[in-house]
Amino acid sequence: MADILSSLGISKKRWLSSNVAPASQITQASTFQYGADATTIATLLGSGRRAAKQRSLVYQKWSLMESDAICSSAIMLLVTTALGGHETTGQMVFIEKTPDAEKDKRLTTMVEEIEEDLSALFNRVAFTIGYTGSVFGDAYARIYSNGRGVVDLYTDEMIRPPLVQPFERGSRTVGYAVYVGEKNFERLDVSQMARFKMPRTQWVPQNGVIEKSLKLALTEDDIDNLPIMPSMAGGSLLYNAEESYDNLAASLMGLVGQRWMDSIDEQMVSVNLESMTTDQQKKFVDSITKMLTKSKTLAETAVSEGRPIMERIRHIIPVFSDKQVTTISSANGGQSGRTGTLSIDDVMLHAKLLAGSIGVDLAMLGFSEILSGGLGDGAGFRVSAQAAERSRVIRVALADFFNQVVDIHTLKKYGFVFPANDRPWAINFYGSISALEAEHSRTKVDGANSAILLAQAIQMYKDMGCSAAILENILSKEFKLDSDQAKMYSKILDIKPPEQPNDEDSGSGGGGFGGGFK
Repeated sequence: MADILSSLGISKKRWLSSNVAPASQITQASTFQYGADATTIATLLGSGRRAAKQRSLVYQKWSLMESDAICSSAIMLLVTTALGGHETTGQMVFIEKTPDAEKDKRLTTMVEEIEEDLSALFNRVAFTIGYTGSVFGDAYARIYSNGRGVVDLYTDEMIRPPLVQPFERGSRTVGYAVYVGEKNFERLDVSQMARFKMPRTQWVPQNGVIEKSLKLALTEDDIDNLPIMPSMAGGSLLYNAEESYDNLAASLMGLVGQRWMDSIDEQMVSVNLESMTTDQQKKFVDSITKMLTKSKTLAETAVSEGRPIMERIRHIIPVFSDKQVTTISSANGGQSGRTGTLSIDDVMLHAKLLAGSIGVDLAMLGFSEILSGGLGDGAGFRVSAQAAERSRVIRVALADFFNQVVDIHTLKKYGFVFPANDRPWAINFYGSISALEAEHSRTKVDGANSAILLAQAIQMYKDMGCSAAILENILSKEFKLDSDQAKMYSKILDIKPPEQPNDEDSGSGGGGFGGGFK
C-alpha cells in the first residue's frame, strides 16, 4: 500500500534532498559568526530603551521573567485555554480525517494508523511545548524514529531554546545547532528535530542582524538559492511585558524594603551616671548593654525556631536618689512610620499592566475581586473569552509543530511526505471553553434577534405599501445594510404570500360528512 500511496505525496529521496541536505552546511563557526560584534544601525536594531542585545541576554531576560509568579501563571492560563481538554478523557490533541480522506479507504486507514501511533505522544508533550514556546518564542522536540515511524519525542532541558540555534532558508527551518555534547556543538536536521515557532509579531532588537543583512539577498526569487542563515530570537509573549515586569519588581522591592525598615524597633536609651565613679559607670553601662542584648537574642531565637516566648522577662535596674534610666525614645524621633510611603496601589498598578501586556486580565490570576461592575454580571466570562481569543495563535503554532512530526512519521513509515495542502489529516483541539462558547452563544442570539427585528420592520413597510426603491433606501441609510443586501431584501415586496385554501376548496363546508350528500 505504501507504493500506491507514495504517488500521492513527495518521495523520500526528493524530500530529504530539499529539507535535510541543507543542514550539512551548518558549522560550529557559523553559530558564533553572528551577533558577536557591536552594531549601531538603529533602523535595524532599535534604539533608546529597546537597544540591541546579544541573543543569550535576550533569553536570559525571558528566563528570569518565566520564574515570576504573574508571568508564569499568565502563560499557563493562555496555554491551557488554547489546549482545552476533553471533559472525561482529558485528551487535548486530536488527529482527525479530512472530508476528502473519508472518501478514500486507503487514506482513511492511514490516518487511523497515524492517530493510533502519535496521539499519545502529542498529548504528552503538548503543554510543555506550548508553554516553553510562549515564553521563548521557540520550542523544540528531539524526534526519535525507526522503520515504524516516530516512536518518541524528547522535550527536556537539553534542548531548551537558549541551547538551540535554528537555521533558516528564507522563513523555512532547515537545521539546528545544539550547544551540548563533547564539543558543545551538535548538528541536527529537520528529520531529527521539530520546531514550535510562534509568529514574529514584534521585532526584538539583537546583535547579528547586520551581518545577516549583508549576506541575505532580498532580490533573489528562488528560495533554494537563498543562503542558510541563523534565526533571530523572537515571538515570545513576554517581550512586550519586559518594562512592566521591571517596574513591578522595583515597586515590590521598594514596598518590601520599606516594611523591613519599619519593622525595626530601634530606641535610644539614656542613663544617668551622675555621682558614680568611673568603675561604677563602666559596670552600670555594661549591665544595661547585656540586658538589652539578651532581650534581642531571645527575640531572634523565638523567630528562627518558630516558637513563641512563654515566659515573662524581668530586668533589675538599681536606682540611687534619682532615676538612672531617664529617657527611652524612638530613634526616628517618635514617629510611627515613614512620612512618605509606598502603597499597595502602586504595586497593583504595575501588576495589572504586566498581566495585561501578556494578554490576561489580573482578575484571572487569583484577583477576582478586581472585576468591576462595569462589565456586568458576566464580567468573568467576558474576561475569560478575551484570554481564549488571545490563545488562538498558540493553537496555530502547535498545529504546525505537530504536522512536522507527522511528516517525519509518514516519511519513515510509508516512505513519502504529503504536501502541506494535501494532507489527509487535520490537527484539532478540544474547543469547549465555557467562556468562549458562552460568548459565541451570546453573539448568535444577538444576530438572530437582529434578523427577527429586520423581518418585522420589512413586513411593516410592506403592509404600508412601501415601494421597493423606498425600502432599499431605508435599509441602506437607516439600518446600515450594504447596498447589495438592501437591494436583495427589497425584492421581498414583489413576493406574494402563498394563497390560503378557503373552506370550499378544503371540503369543510356544508353539513354532514364533507358537506353532505349530493
